Amino acid sequence: MVDYFINAVDTLNEWVGRAVSWLFLALTAAVVIDTLYRLFAGRGTDWAFDINYMIYGVQFMLASAFCLKHNVHVRVDPIYARFSPRGQGILEIVFYVLILFPSTIFLLDSCWEHFTSAVEAREISIVSAWHPPVYHFKVVMPLTFLLLLLQEIALFIRYIRNLKKRAAYMREHGEEAAK
Repeated sequence: MVDYFINAVDTLNEWVGRAVSWLFLALTAAVVIDTLYRLFAGRGTDWAFDINYMIYGVQFMLASAFCLKHNVHVRVDPIYARFSPRGQGILEIVFYVLILFPSTIFLLDSCWEHFTSAVEAREISIVSAWHPPVYHFKVVMPLTFLLLLLQEIALFIRYIRNLKKRAAYMREHGEEAAK
């Protein structure tokens, strides 16, 4: 059952990450259209700024769990690399319990409240003359932290399993295996 959960989370976040990568084409098209309009009409479009930050925001946020799955988030490698593989595993577990899980749960809760209030108010953008509705985009924030939390749980389980395997191997093969 645990393996099914881990595989399902990995598959989901892999699919979401690959799907949102295609948004670069939409973002590029919006920038090109606005640039050409600016070139030929002498002014920018009313919609380009809003579309660009919406597309980029959706892509950036929804790709976060994909990035965590592939271990490409920012890490202080000079410190992390000084630890043994066992020490790195312990460091990951401690970091997840003390910082990552509480932060993600807090952000998920906060973003859910922000999303629901935006929907209730039918929030619109006020940063451009276009004033598009943005409340429907606000669902991306809690969805992002939900996907991230699921990926964190899957990785946490892996770290625990790896530490148990390493401990069992060291018991079986003695201290020489630790070196």
